[in-house]
Amino acid sequence: MFAIDVLWLQWIGGFAAMIMMFVNGLWNGWTSPYLAQFESGNSPFPVTTNEISWIASINTLGQVPGGILGAIFIEYFGNRRSIVGIGFSLLLSWILVIMANSASWIYVAKFISGAASQFSAMGISLFLGDICSPNIRGAMVTMAFNGVLLGVLVGNVIGPYISMRIFACIAIVLNIFPIGVFMWLPESPYYLVSKDKLDDAKRSILRYNPKADVDLEVESIKNFVTTKKSVAFVDRVREFNISRNRKNGLILIGLIIFSECSGLAPLSAYMEIIMIRGSVTVISPATVPVIANSVGLIAAWTAMYFVEKCGRRIMWAVSSGGICVSMIALGTHFYLLGSGYDPTILQWLPILAVVLFKSWYNLGVSCIPSIALSEIFASNIRTLAACLSSVSSGIFSFIVIYVYQWLLELMDEGYVYWIHAVFMAISLMFGWLLVQETKGKTLMEIQSDAMKDERMGH
Repeated sequence: MFAIDVLWLQWIGGFAAMIMMFVNGLWNGWTSPYLAQFESGNSPFPVTTNEISWIASINTLGQVPGGILGAIFIEYFGNRRSIVGIGFSLLLSWILVIMANSASWIYVAKFISGAASQFSAMGISLFLGDICSPNIRGAMVTMAFNGVLLGVLVGNVIGPYISMRIFACIAIVLNIFPIGVFMWLPESPYYLVSKDKLDDAKRSILRYNPKADVDLEVESIKNFVTTKKSVAFVDRVREFNISRNRKNGLILIGLIIFSECSGLAPLSAYMEIIMIRGSVTVISPATVPVIANSVGLIAAWTAMYFVEKCGRRIMWAVSSGGICVSMIALGTHFYLLGSGYDPTILQWLPILAVVLFKSWYNLGVSCIPSIALSEIFASNIRTLAACLSSVSSGIFSFIVIYVYQWLLELMDEGYVYWIHAVFMAISLMFGWLLVQETKGKTLMEIQSDAMKDERMGH
């Protein structure tokens, strides 16, 4: 299925992207064990409850400027060089953790990491969309974003046993590899054609796919990017109001909203604390995130196959339905706990719920928005779409994790998780009715199909 012998450089690019996303994932994995340490007072410096809340959420605020800056850098410097810049930003964030002696240092480090994570999600989606063959494009984007999940797992595993500064040193060493690889990789042929560097584009095509028909590929890319060079920025913004672009933009925002409203952010940041509040004693609460993320990682690698075999629409719907059931189960546990049931006989329920949540989330909801971003937009508005995606993700991620704490004070905890379940039931219907199926199609074919549908009034 995946012709590694011919497309080896595409796989190297995908693997380097996965390692960079792994370093991003380390930040997410860092949060659960170290927030628990801060809350218990077993931390390198004292912090207040309010500071803990900001440490948990401030990275989501960084995603908004990260999305805007990402769009600007990608537009003028290309995906590859922008990704290199992201790598150096992540290095800076980890250096600040090593130097930290108060919560303020962590604020800045997490804000930078939030900006870098959104920037990298945007740049990597577009870069892999450009360089990968249609039959492996979805799998490659999925593989790259599986790096986040692996980073979360590793962070959960090693976080309780090493200091913050040692953790940061490990992350710095790992971050050097993708920087070096992306400095060596050829630039995207789409970017090179957009800059009239046709000879460089031909060499790039042959390096990424030695068996490609170069002249045919260049002609196809020229058709795809032809409007980008002649359309002013204001006109590109106006082009979003064209029916197919407006529809795709709304679908992308919908995917992002439902992805954030699944409950991933609060569940990932507070999973250990949730297990403590859920009276889980049969195993250490710190072990639950490790188990959940391990099983979720297996599901994520499985998604690499199914996203190409079953398609985007089916995987989103199945994933949303599974998350809905998981959140109903978690809410039921806290409802029963509040009703006076013996917590000893209920302990299996929250553990099973979070394990199932991670599994179902990673099967589709985690990767489909990034795949959609890499595929469904025309060349002249792709960076604007990426900016829209990143800003929306940052805003809704912050809202969800901030509102989570507010809802816990307003109502019983079980109802909070049931609210997430309702969102995911709606997400299932949204995906089934509106998500565009793009498996196996070239970027030009996707745009041609969209224009045909527009002419037919669909």
